This record gives sequence, C-alpha cells and structure tokens, in this order.
Amino acid sequence: MFAKSAKRVCSSVGRFAAVRAKSSLPEKLPEKLSAVPNKYNSKSSAFNLKPNMSDGLFYQPAPSPLDPKITPKAFLPDTDPRKVSDLYYPEEDRLIKDNVKYMPIIYKASRAKNYSMTKDDVIELQKMRDAGATRKQMKEKFKVSDFFISIATESNPEKIIREKKLLKKQVKRWSAKTSVARKLKEKQKLMWEADL
Repeated sequence: MFAKSAKRVCSSVGRFAAVRAKSSLPEKLPEKLSAVPNKYNSKSSAFNLKPNMSDGLFYQPAPSPLDPKITPKAFLPDTDPRKVSDLYYPEEDRLIKDNVKYMPIIYKASRAKNYSMTKDDVIELQKMRDAGATRKQMKEKFKVSDFFISIATESNPEKIIREKKLLKKQVKRWSAKTSVARKLKEKQKLMWEADL
C-alpha cells in the first residue's frame, strides 16, 4: 500500500517538474492598465465597480507617488528637514493646487445660519419658489437652509398639480393586491390619528 502511494507521489512530482521545465516567461510584457475597466460607465458608476477584465496578464501598480523613492511630505515626521524644504518633491504642491478644486468635501461644511428673516424676505422667497427658482439660488440669495425653505414656503401650485396627475396615473397601474394594501394603510393612519 505504501509503495503504491509513493509511486503516485513520484509520478505527480515528475509531471510537475516536466511542466515547470517547459514553461518560460511570456514573449511580450503584460499590458499596463491605467484604470480597472468597468462593466458600467466608468464615470457615473464609479461607486459600482464590476471589473470587466479580458483574459491575460496585466500590470497594474498600486497608486503611489511618481517615484517609489519619494515619500510624500504628509508622511514625513516633523523633525525631517525634507518636510520644510522647497527643493524636496516640488511637484507635490503643484499637483495639490491643480487638483484641489476636484477634491470632494469629506465633512459637512458648516454654514452660518441666518435667523434674521423678515416677513418681506419670506414673501420674496415664496415668489422665487413660485417662479421656479432652484433651491441653490434661494439658498445663495438668503443664506438659509433647505429645511427653512421647506417650512417657510409652500410648493409651487403648478408642481403640486403635476404631481397629483402623476400619482393618479400610477394608481391606475396598481394591482388589486397593492390597492387593497394601500387602503389598509390609510385606515391604519386614520386609527393612529384618532388614537384607537
């Protein structure tokens, strides 16, 4: 029994050694990837990465500075003279300045709140909303939040009518099961309001 298993091991090792001896490095170097090819649109679906790689080897180095010998100044200790030197890695400052406008805010920027709104300001805010101004335009003009706009003003009447028409169209497409469930939900809401 031992002799049979030893024979199997020797034959499998011999086959492996033969394959290993025949294999050699590929004739051409692997293709370099600048980014992982995505199954979906690379810009609009960057958060939903589904790699769509073709067969073969690819060279994709890890994101790093231009030269592996260079350490970014942010990672250098305060005692290191290179941290304050203008001669050490001057490209870093240029790279940051060029790309800072594209960098997203990683925390919610605190904005000064305006509590001194007069009645005339609220009327003007309502007029802007009725005229179809965007929330961004209203916020920039009056320095108020989205929440304040929603509680101080009413929606555009034309928009309310459009939304009601859209809701009626959607109700027509509901199945019998969905409409029964919706009616039950409305009854529940009435009971909650009546505290039953």
